[in-house]
Amino acid sequence: MDNWPDHEEILTRCQDWLRQTRSQCDSLDGHAADEQRPDEPVGLYQLVEQFTALRHDMKLLTKATRGTEERNEATLLSLQAAIEQFRGVESKEEEAADKAARPLAEALVELDESLVRCRSVIEQTKHRVLKDVNAELKAGRDRLDELFRTQPWWRRRLCRPWHEAARALFSGHAADTYRNIFDSLLEGHDLIENRLRRTMEQRSIVRIQCLGEQADPHRMTVVEVVSDLTRRPGTVIEEVRPGYCWKRQVLRFAEVKAVGEQ
Repeated sequence: MDNWPDHEEILTRCQDWLRQTRSQCDSLDGHAADEQRPDEPVGLYQLVEQFTALRHDMKLLTKATRGTEERNEATLLSLQAAIEQFRGVESKEEEAADKAARPLAEALVELDESLVRCRSVIEQTKHRVLKDVNAELKAGRDRLDELFRTQPWWRRRLCRPWHEAARALFSGHAADTYRNIFDSLLEGHDLIENRLRRTMEQRSIVRIQCLGEQADPHRMTVVEVVSDLTRRPGTVIEEVRPGYCWKRQVLRFAEVKAVGEQ
């Protein structure tokens, strides 16, 4: 404790520091008259007075800072509440928009399914009509050949050009007219279907791929289980009714037939 400096020495150092500080401030302010003014004595009382004033200013500054922090916290809480409210409104608006658009999405899905079934019916009708027409043409050629064979040789010789011309009427080229009609119908159907698919892509409607995939209970409903030793259990082998996803959510489950456990 003997190493502590004397009180007088501390006061002397403080006086020197105050003098230097005051001379620097006066030189910066440009007051030449103050430089010639004799220094006022600085004692312990003046030092305590200055520190007391400094302490009072610090208390006021601390109080003001705390008030500012409290106001900032209140403002942050208000902003956070406003942000949460805006987020809630955004989610409600999105939910309301999805609810309003759902009937349109379901209508597009129904239309796509109807077009798929329509194409299947057109192809089946085309195959059946062409098959019936070719069968009738073949039957007509057979009847002409049979009638031609039953005629005398001289009549066959005389009527051979007529027979060949009549037989040409029952050739397979006559079915080309029906084939062209169905091809034109399918071409127009494809244009309508492609336009619908582009609209569905814009609305984020995607058809669920089922054939050859494993049955997914989150997207598919197995309506029938079949036995097939050549395929893995759970493999979808037939799509009874197509399924669709809208905005990565299942809009309608697909109805499929899948391979059962062996």
